[in-house]
Amino acid sequence: MIKLKRTSVHDSLNLKEDFKLVFNSFSKKNFYLRTQISAYTLLQGKVPVNPFMNFDYNLSSAVDKSLIRIANNTMIKKSDELWVFGEISDGVLVEIYLAKKNKKPVRFFIPNENIHDFKEIKMEDATLENVSPWVWEWVLSGKKLERWHPRLQFTKTYPLVYPAYSKQNFFWQAHISQFCIEKKRIPLNPFMLFRYFLGDIVPREHVYRANNNIVVRLDELWAFGQVSDGVLAEIKIAHEQGKKVKYFKIISGNPVKFRQIPPRYVKFEENELEKHRSLL
Repeated sequence: MIKLKRTSVHDSLNLKEDFKLVFNSFSKKNFYLRTQISAYTLLQGKVPVNPFMNFDYNLSSAVDKSLIRIANNTMIKKSDELWVFGEISDGVLVEIYLAKKNKKPVRFFIPNENIHDFKEIKMEDATLENVSPWVWEWVLSGKKLERWHPRLQFTKTYPLVYPAYSKQNFFWQAHISQFCIEKKRIPLNPFMLFRYFLGDIVPREHVYRANNNIVVRLDELWAFGQVSDGVLAEIKIAHEQGKKVKYFKIISGNPVKFRQIPPRYVKFEENELEKHRSLL
């Protein structure tokens, strides 16, 4: 395990290596392997942008599915690469098409319940799940598919936002993502992407590095609830990168509500963090 140098805010500030963002594309048939897919991607020194982790299964239909489609399409465009795991369904086919259209490298893998048994394969060895061979040939030849698949009708893009909140508010994770999407922001939600630190399948430092990379790459950071040392570190990185930062108070209830507040009203989880208020 990496030995971390202590800082005045949080140890994660020392983990600044630049990792590429990789969109994980796989069929709902392999939904049960979503944690292993994210863990494998992390262990390859990449940041997994895993839609079935980030939105679970369409956020349990809490938001319009069209918003999830816009979000996933946008995340493909913002990622550096697309990795395909398992069979190619029609949804995966569209994601490959979008990646190729945006000149993103595409790689193919056979997943496994054991993350050490993943195997990279050649594109021609990929298996089609419910896709006609002629459509697959169209994708490979670069022909346009916009008129063929409804998901390709969603050409909008929304800004990407990093929802920063402490483990004390872990149970609000899906509500926070729903709030962001309804505000036309696409969340890359750390507690959903790496829940809860992927059960410690990978070293925690990998997750900290991934989070720091996401903060750097996204358009905004929204902080929810009381600020912990970890959230403060993420806010510091966001400000250093010139990102817009907003703060929201969590108002418990049914449904939970979030109200934007100015930095002077932000509360810290620990009194000793008050000396760092200038970082807000």
